[in-house]
Amino acid sequence: MLLSIDDYKGCFYEQGMQFYTRDCAVRNKNVFNFATEPVMDSEQEEEYGDLPPQGVITFSRDGNQWGASFLYGFEPVVLGASFKPTGHSVSIEPYDADLELDERTGLRVFIAGSGQVFLDEPLATFDEQSGGESGAFERGGISKLKMIDGWLYACGGNRGFGKRLGKGKWQSFTQFFPFDKNAPVEGYGFEDFDAFNEQDIYLVGGRGDVWQFDGKKARQIPIPTNVNLETVCCGDDGEVYISGAKGMTFHRRGDRWERVENEEPYEDSSNLPFRDMVWHEDKVWATNDDGLWVIENNVIKEADIPDWVRDCYGSLSTGDGVLLLAGEAGAVFRENGEWHKILLFGEMEALLKAEKGR
Repeated sequence: MLLSIDDYKGCFYEQGMQFYTRDCAVRNKNVFNFATEPVMDSEQEEEYGDLPPQGVITFSRDGNQWGASFLYGFEPVVLGASFKPTGHSVSIEPYDADLELDERTGLRVFIAGSGQVFLDEPLATFDEQSGGESGAFERGGISKLKMIDGWLYACGGNRGFGKRLGKGKWQSFTQFFPFDKNAPVEGYGFEDFDAFNEQDIYLVGGRGDVWQFDGKKARQIPIPTNVNLETVCCGDDGEVYISGAKGMTFHRRGDRWERVENEEPYEDSSNLPFRDMVWHEDKVWATNDDGLWVIENNVIKEADIPDWVRDCYGSLSTGDGVLLLAGEAGAVFRENGEWHKILLFGEMEALLKAEKGR
């Protein structure tokens, strides 16, 4: 366990509410970030309504240091991390909060890390007339943040895609992805993206909407399904893995897609699509609120892990040789083939109860 009782109370309790981990991001092998949400009683639900407080936590393995910030009036943030130009956690509202139209100035962006904590310039809506020159790229909300070659990238609905260059500065790539505002919205991505490098990026979403982007031009890639696509993973084996509704998963060999087989029918064990799919230790790992799976030898199967690890499924992040797993039960990480506890809420609550009983 890498969390003291004092750090636990300072980071996972606020205004009498207990917070649990909802999302996670690896900044590097020594710095992990978490997004948290509270468990509220009826009075707190009435007070905060549809906008409960959001927690953003930074944990550094160097010195076992913890720090937390709490955001009020935010929609549940999408979490990411960057190494360039500076090591930060980046939290962005997925869509406009419940504000009056004349009060909306863009999606709010919260930055923490490297000795800084601040609200960055809001993400502005993509301007078709400027063709992306302003850097504004948001076209349909924000769905996923990921690091590519150290830089933070963001994708969203209606084929929005951009790169954070620094404080208040973004580069738009949205202009490379055509969008017909009169077409059915469910046909368009993006829900997720992944990359081999900045010149070979794959983006997915909507009904079979798959694109490859080389930094200068984009091309749509046919895939033999029209299910809603949710996640994509670029593996160190050179293949691209894409998942959709009920875990339907494909991998790409050259220009041909093949269906990934199920050791046991995934749809029999979960009604949820994968939330995250990443490459770590020579295999694909995938998770949602129902479990943790791996893809090996073109087969999806339940991960062989200890029970205390299995309890933490929900969100995945990887980078710098580390796999981070976090959910409502706690957070753990895998490094060099071994799992390690960060915190388990059940154990921390037992310690807190024992402290109060002294």
